Amino acid sequence: MPLQLFHNFSGRNLPDYSQHAFDSMLVENGRIVKTGYQLTSSQTDQQTTDLQKATVLAAFSDAHVHMTQTGIALSGVQLEPADSLDSVFSLLGAESKRNEFVLGWGLQETRLKERRLPTCAELDRICPKNFVWAARQDLHSAVLNASALQWARTIIPNLSAPAGLVTGADYNLLAYKLIDRLPAVFKQNGLKLVQQRCFSKGVASIHALEGSRESTADTAAVASFAKDSALRTTIYHQSGDPTLALKQGWRGMGGCLLVDGSLGTRTAALTQPYADAASSSGNLYLSADDIAELLTTARKHQLHLALHAIGDRAIDLVSASYAWANQKWGKPAIADRIEHFIMPSDKAIRQARDNATHICVQPAFDYYWGGPDQLYAQRLGRERASGLNPFKTMLDLGIQLAAGSDSPVTPIDPMLGIAALVHHSNPEERLRLNSALALFISEPHKLAGDSLIRGHLKPGYHADFVCLDQDPFKIAESHLAELKVKRLYIDGSCVFSG
Repeated sequence: MPLQLFHNFSGRNLPDYSQHAFDSMLVENGRIVKTGYQLTSSQTDQQTTDLQKATVLAAFSDAHVHMTQTGIALSGVQLEPADSLDSVFSLLGAESKRNEFVLGWGLQETRLKERRLPTCAELDRICPKNFVWAARQDLHSAVLNASALQWARTIIPNLSAPAGLVTGADYNLLAYKLIDRLPAVFKQNGLKLVQQRCFSKGVASIHALEGSRESTADTAAVASFAKDSALRTTIYHQSGDPTLALKQGWRGMGGCLLVDGSLGTRTAALTQPYADAASSSGNLYLSADDIAELLTTARKHQLHLALHAIGDRAIDLVSASYAWANQKWGKPAIADRIEHFIMPSDKAIRQARDNATHICVQPAFDYYWGGPDQLYAQRLGRERASGLNPFKTMLDLGIQLAAGSDSPVTPIDPMLGIAALVHHSNPEERLRLNSALALFISEPHKLAGDSLIRGHLKPGYHADFVCLDQDPFKIAESHLAELKVKRLYIDGSCVFSG
């Protein structure tokens, strides 16, 4: 590839975005050769690109995406905008006229006027001949109609599903069985939609958490798609079996392997009961012995482990298990990960610091569910809810954080996540813009072991960069989520222009 000169832009680089750094960049073979002011080259075959005074940053990353599920969700009906059951029924009814399988995503009863989920009987009245699966936004429960329940009971004969609601371990199993049932071409088209979504939001790299203990097919399909895609994809197979990871040469195992559930569905494992369900303290899906077995396998094969933990009881368990593993075998080359880490105890935070654990957070969770009157407070009470997602506390202690969306739970949209970090519902946990940008730009590459080649606009690094319509440091912070991506370049090639 000939030398490329990009010029006429305002470039900002890590670690200090606040300083104007350069207005020209030379790129060769997809790597940055030089940055500076008004650079020139004597090569006759040089390509020159005018970036038209855009603000240029290293490309965004999303460190937690369920790519297959996101593609399915983008192909289905979006229930998130609904503000009443009538609106939910209208959206599902319209979809039933187009498809035999009515797959609804983003359902949340706390946004509905009636403050409850629909029932199986109600779904049957709207879609009597269709298969209906209406998933709650957290992807830890769903309401099924009679047709879908009939199918579900071929898998779990004694399934308990009051009013069509499936949750807990039953939901987890059925969700993956549903994905397996969908046509491969449907899921392949969904992956293309995910790629388009990433590029339009300035995302050049993702961590894709795929498959299940029972199936490698979707994980392998994502790996195959990634080979022909410009989207940089770090893949985790969500299984305790390292075979696929070793075959593919991946450096981690697990992913969003569930230790507990979610706060919205009341399956996150808590040390104290839920404020709005005093008889429940959530679910633990893995025991200390289970996690020890996973860590033993990971260390044997020189892989790092990633586990999902949301409630304080689950986080305490995982943090203690990682401390045990590090004491027994030493720290892995790439640190173990905890996904979400929403409700950590002080002890767990200290253990994460002392064991150099990587924490992958989802800032948009606070945007959607944080605050004194939102879902977290409804589930836990205001006092406990105010301590969730302690981003600044963890950064101040030197804990390695990176950010993602958990798409399709929240959308792939780094600027939304950055705005959520800056405007945390707890003022004591708000980040400065510089730090917020880093969590979506440079820090995810540290979790993947790629921080020496991606995440900065420096010589030797991949020429992955995003052009924004405005400088985030020169606009009101209240408008951060409105910033638009004008272009995205990966290895010096434009993959999106909007």
